[in-house]
Amino acid sequence: MAGSLRLPLVDLASTDRTAAAGMIRQACLEYGFFYLTNHGIDSEVFWLVFGESKKFFCLSFDEKMQLNHSEYHRGYTPLYAENLDPSTKAKGDLKESFYIGPSSSTNDVNQWPSEEDRMIWLKRSKDNETIDDYRDELGQGEARVSWSRLQSSVN
Repeated sequence: MAGSLRLPLVDLASTDRTAAAGMIRQACLEYGFFYLTNHGIDSEVFWLVFGESKKFFCLSFDEKMQLNHSEYHRGYTPLYAENLDPSTKAKGDLKESFYIGPSSSTNDVNQWPSEEDRMIWLKRSKDNETIDDYRDELGQGEARVSWSRLQSSVN
């Protein structure tokens, strides 16, 4: 049995931004993934989104396919539909995904379940949209990470 993989942990509150950016770069090169701490996303919103995502992925295949990815690469992507490493002989990646992205009041290309079918999926008790709250906080976090992007492009 293979050993467990220990992904790097990057602290966005680090005073040494160059070192943090270097850790992100190295993690991307070696693992393709890393954990972030002090990213600024409220833990309540994070766990609400995690729970709602779990509900979505527990839906039947047919229900998920109603939100099949669009020409804008938003929505549901089923198992084996993508192959991120075409050099392998695999029929596709053993993952399913649901992609969302930035939107505005005049241009929202994201796909969402209908209110009748999935009222709970989008709504929180205070009538705020869980996914929108998360997306807003990701936007704020994006500003925190942008310095990392800039410094990561430098050797």
